[in-house]
Amino acid sequence: MVVGVVVAAGQGSRMGFRKQYGRLAGRPMWRWSVEALFRGGVERAVLVVPQDDLAALAAEVAPGWRDRLSLVAGGPTRACSVANGVRALLSLPGAVDGWIAVHDAARPFVSPDDVARVIAAARAHGGAILAEPCVDTMKRANDEGWIAETLPRASLWRAQTPQVFPGRWFQAALDSGAWDEMATDEAAVFERLGYPVRLVQATGVNVKVTTPADWAWATWWAEQGRGETPGRGESSCVWV
Repeated sequence: MVVGVVVAAGQGSRMGFRKQYGRLAGRPMWRWSVEALFRGGVERAVLVVPQDDLAALAAEVAPGWRDRLSLVAGGPTRACSVANGVRALLSLPGAVDGWIAVHDAARPFVSPDDVARVIAAARAHGGAILAEPCVDTMKRANDEGWIAETLPRASLWRAQTPQVFPGRWFQAALDSGAWDEMATDEAAVFERLGYPVRLVQATGVNVKVTTPADWAWATWWAEQGRGETPGRGESSCVWV
């Protein structure tokens, strides 16, 4: 069993609006991300959103999808929102013994093929995340903003999502109090617990939409038909 958490609980402080609901080629960004997970092999998912958006979003989920997609209220940090979504999934029969994929709604263009590859790598190695090697020269700064050192980029990767781990790992981390409510990704929690995490190189565009410039680019990219548009290809998803 493979289930998923799509994190869409941001308040839009950097963008000036809640970007997860912004439309790319006519569809809300969160739908692109949910669709990509389903096309990549995720069977059921929860969409984690701000508490005050639950009622409005419930009306946007097509009736035929309400057995596959549930809404969960987010928390004060990304990690808290993920924990809320994971707890909801762990209540499903078989989820503890299955796999949980966590994906940011702000990465709408992830390739379903890459989703499938990360799931396969997690099954083979324990846990896995989508990532890409750093091509820029990386600098570490001191507290005053001066360069402290140049880091060798050959061993550096930019972490992305989805990140896929066994349900029992999530259960153990949550039950033991080891879950870090300030962690910026799930891999950081499991690394500290000593679990093996495999890097899977992304093959498609998986940009995270964070700034107004990112949004302008994402809007253009979607309008060019270059994203994994919901409803295209072999998808069986039908959204209203």
